[in-house]
Amino acid sequence: MIITGLILINLALAPLPDTVHLTLDEALTLALRHSPQAMDAGTPRLQAITALVQGVSPVLPEPSLTITGTREETTATYWNSNITLNQVVFNPAVFAGFISGIINCSYYKLDARDKIARLVYDVTTDYLTLLKAQLIFFAARKALEQTAASKNLTAERFRLGQASRIDLLRSEAFYAQSRLNLLNAEKAVVVAQEKFKSTAGLRQDVAIRATEELTEPVEPPATSPDSLLRLIEKENPTIQMSTKLATVSRLNLIAAITRIIPSLTIYRSWNLLDTTFPGDYHTYQERATTTDGIRIQVPLVNIKELVGTILDAITGSRRARAALVRTRLQLYTSARTALLEWNDALLRYQQAKINLDLNRSLHELARGQYELGAISLVEILEVEANLAQAEAGYLSALCDTYIQSAQFGYLLGNTRIKNQQAR
Repeated sequence: MIITGLILINLALAPLPDTVHLTLDEALTLALRHSPQAMDAGTPRLQAITALVQGVSPVLPEPSLTITGTREETTATYWNSNITLNQVVFNPAVFAGFISGIINCSYYKLDARDKIARLVYDVTTDYLTLLKAQLIFFAARKALEQTAASKNLTAERFRLGQASRIDLLRSEAFYAQSRLNLLNAEKAVVVAQEKFKSTAGLRQDVAIRATEELTEPVEPPATSPDSLLRLIEKENPTIQMSTKLATVSRLNLIAAITRIIPSLTIYRSWNLLDTTFPGDYHTYQERATTTDGIRIQVPLVNIKELVGTILDAITGSRRARAALVRTRLQLYTSARTALLEWNDALLRYQQAKINLDLNRSLHELARGQYELGAISLVEILEVEANLAQAEAGYLSALCDTYIQSAQFGYLLGNTRIKNQQAR
């Protein structure tokens, strides 16, 4: 059973024909092409174009064509054709809709950017989690090799009568614990792989090997809460989206109030009455009657409807302002939390690095002392177990600093990973 488990572990992480080795940048590039979340980001882009067209079209010249045919019993058939071109000169509702269309277009673009930024954050986090699991697995495998060597050496010394049965059992117990740690690490790699592939939209039959090399922790874009909050206020797409919604709600209120104001439209029409069906452009030029005019439309106000519309607009404006305040507070809390978590991860990394250096030095000294017979088997096994634990803790702490740094990118709406983030 033990041999079978170890064979399965080696097969799980051995290079396969369809194993894909990815750096972080390569993983993000694949995700931006294949992830369903990236495809979903295309919908707001289409909505942005639609909103812009809906806002701009009412202020453009509006052509219309009317053709009427009449026939009487005693006379011939007459065709009356009319072409009219209308242009809005003054209409508060139309102008408010025009501005709202432009703002809504920008809103949907920000929505697409927010979705991509979220995808970048999710892929980065899942990739680093996979890398962390791989590094811990390699550390656990190295620890297993060390405990296996110690176990074999103790077994030989026991055969020669130089070690007691207690020493032999202890070495086997350390080996069994190392084997269990390796199995748990292998499971973590498999789980992290499946999570990453699901987020990135990759095939489930492809094995992923994370190859990014992490060195030192990445500094955050700002080390003080106030500086970070200013950056978020400027760059975060969620705040910008809430701001634009509040602006649109105010425009809707203005449009509701100005419904009682008359609108002004200029027009030019070409009218032709003939016994033949109009189908020749030159006929219009030669025989049509051209009329230029101004059309003033004075709305007949329905007080109940007007008051209801204004009240709805006021309610929507207040809700939009409240949503903006709520969004700011939530993001400010997230920013402070992210900064605290990054500082905590950095402190843990620094302590883990110190601990690893101490355990490496201790292991070198203890190994030499054990070969000289100056220390017991129990002591060298404890040193090796502590070294393995220190290596796993260091790798975990290092990856955690990068994972925490990815939160800053999402809060700032970054849609592409920066080169310095993971180099």
